[in-house]
Amino acid sequence: MGRDRSTAPSSPRSPLTAVRSAALAAWLSVVRPLWHRASGRMPHTDKRRHTAQFLFSRMLLLPTLALTVLALAGTAYLDLHDRTQQLRERYAPAMVELAQARTSLALAHTEAELRLGDNGKDPLLQTDLVGLGERYPSLLTEAAQSLNNAAQTEALRTAQEQEVRVVSGLVVAYDDWIGWADSHQESPPLRAAGLNYASSLLGDAGKGADPTTVLRRISTLEEELKADASELSGWSALSVVTASGALLALLVIVFAVVGTLDFIQAQLRVRSLALALYALPVLLVLGVLVLGAFDQQRAQREVRQAGVKLASVPATVHADPMIEDLDKQLAVDLRGTHPGGWALAAELSLALGAAGAVASGFTVFHYGRRHLQILWRTP
Repeated sequence: MGRDRSTAPSSPRSPLTAVRSAALAAWLSVVRPLWHRASGRMPHTDKRRHTAQFLFSRMLLLPTLALTVLALAGTAYLDLHDRTQQLRERYAPAMVELAQARTSLALAHTEAELRLGDNGKDPLLQTDLVGLGERYPSLLTEAAQSLNNAAQTEALRTAQEQEVRVVSGLVVAYDDWIGWADSHQESPPLRAAGLNYASSLLGDAGKGADPTTVLRRISTLEEELKADASELSGWSALSVVTASGALLALLVIVFAVVGTLDFIQAQLRVRSLALALYALPVLLVLGVLVLGAFDQQRAQREVRQAGVKLASVPATVHADPMIEDLDKQLAVDLRGTHPGGWALAAELSLALGAAGAVASGFTVFHYGRRHLQILWRTP
């Protein structure tokens, strides 16, 4: 009887073998050709390119790559810095002012209802003598001033500025109706009608409230500012593209510098520490900008979180202290980012990197000046 022959299934490759195969393929198809090109070797051989031609290309390539890295990294950082500055100087103050206006108006209405009597209650005895007192007009003036300050922060878009003007007009109308109710204290129906109409103008800040009322309009503006601040806090397309381009260009320049050093040592018998030293400022610049970017991102998160807290401050007697505490803490956190210091450090490091880029080109020219003279004189 013949025995059945069965083919044993081949054992699958181990993960380590697969990784080694992928690494070898990457080396042969990507890294090795790049290294050959960077170090001036001819394809598929270890012969070097012509010294003068190679040094002339590196004399131009190294500064160009370094300046490209600096330009891309600087653009990414300055875009991030500019958005942090907008959050610091515009959006944070605007959110503080809107929270102050909202809580002041709600507290002013509570004071007016207490003085004039609400829901069938009689006015306070002293209302007949001193009217609405000092607290109501003070709170209303504070709210009007806060709305005006919010409009001047330049954080609001055109439609939002128009909305603030509408709110300011409604606040004036609200005050007129409260004044009308105050002037008719002796007539409970007229006083109640004035209070009710004023209450309908002021409304509620809740999400289910009438969107045309004063407090709901302010609450909507706060939500829009929070959304705008959140958008500014993220990485913009410009920052992502330029930062990615800077990292890619940095990898290329590292290959180019190391390859140039290898070529100079092999062909000219010179170990160029100066060229390596002039390439270091590019890495220094990226280090400074990365640290500054992390600090800017932290500041942006502080503004975003402060906006959430400010929008949730309730209209109680503790509203003013809570808003002041949040404002002070936000100012301290934003000052802690040292915006002026980071901007100066970025400018100085960019200038140092640019100087190093130019110096690297002159260094390559210095090493190969005789070869270059021969190349240029050759017809």
